[in-house]
Amino acid sequence: MFRRILLPLDGSHHAERTVPIALRLARTYSGTIILLRVVNLNWPSSTQSNFAQELPAHARFEAEQYLVKLAKKEQFQGIATEIQVPTGNETAMILASAQKQKADIILLNSHGYSGLTRWMMGSVAEKVTRYAEVPVLLLHGHSALPLGPHPDPTQPLRVLVPLDGSDYAVSAIEPAAELVHALAASANRAIHLVRTIDTTNELQKARHYLQDITTRIRQGEIAPFIAQQQIPVTWSVAVSRDAADAIIRVAENGEGVENSGISGGCDLVAMSTHGITGHPLWYLGSTTERVRIGTHLPMLIVRPAAIVEQETHLHRAEPEALVSEAQ
Repeated sequence: MFRRILLPLDGSHHAERTVPIALRLARTYSGTIILLRVVNLNWPSSTQSNFAQELPAHARFEAEQYLVKLAKKEQFQGIATEIQVPTGNETAMILASAQKQKADIILLNSHGYSGLTRWMMGSVAEKVTRYAEVPVLLLHGHSALPLGPHPDPTQPLRVLVPLDGSDYAVSAIEPAAELVHALAASANRAIHLVRTIDTTNELQKARHYLQDITTRIRQGEIAPFIAQQQIPVTWSVAVSRDAADAIIRVAENGEGVENSGISGGCDLVAMSTHGITGHPLWYLGSTTERVRIGTHLPMLIVRPAAIVEQETHLHRAEPEALVSEAQ
């Protein structure tokens, strides 16, 4: 469950759009919000004063004051908070803080400050989703998740989980369920599984696969949280040679699906960083990467535990080294 919630902020209103989600997670799971603001001394302070640019201590003080002021707001009453103000590369510090603080999830908005006055959340969010060992909830621009009653009272808060037949893809189901359970105002929430196939020749096999996965979920064999909370599970098959495009159409409009069990679209997408090919998120042309770029919906990106274990055994580089590699 998401009990330690890392909330990186850059001081912008865009970045702060993740705050209500963090608060909802913290209240649902009796969690702690770790407020993080990275001080990169290569960028000027919001005060634009030479004094702030020249003195690291002043830049850190400014960042700390921003987080302290935020934590004192009424909406944070009753919520445990911690404040972290590391100095260095933004991506590396977010990743290092997630490890050090034992975070269960990272919340980011893909758009924060831009230009030469702040670190650009879009670039940072992209790199964090590539390397984070814990799930990352990414908001796109002005996308939002309903908090409270759903805008359409006839519809549940629904998360779409695309599957490709691999255990890696299945690993996104449980975190998706935990997230949608926390965000839904009541029991009105649902999981929708989708399998994309190239041709109708694969249709029967895809149906049997999804039926089997759904049965195992309902029996508690897969993602037991769903059975415990009695979260409804539906599924559909989409026929398309472009898996990413099909996933986006199903997610946003409920289009191009067979046996959908849904009307309209979904509220967010949850996907694994790895799939049946074993290629990671940032592999050229990967489905997860293309969905991340193409959808306007919030997206939960999950690195499978098996991949994290493999990387640990291979003595994976420190976050700073990974960032340099990505650049």
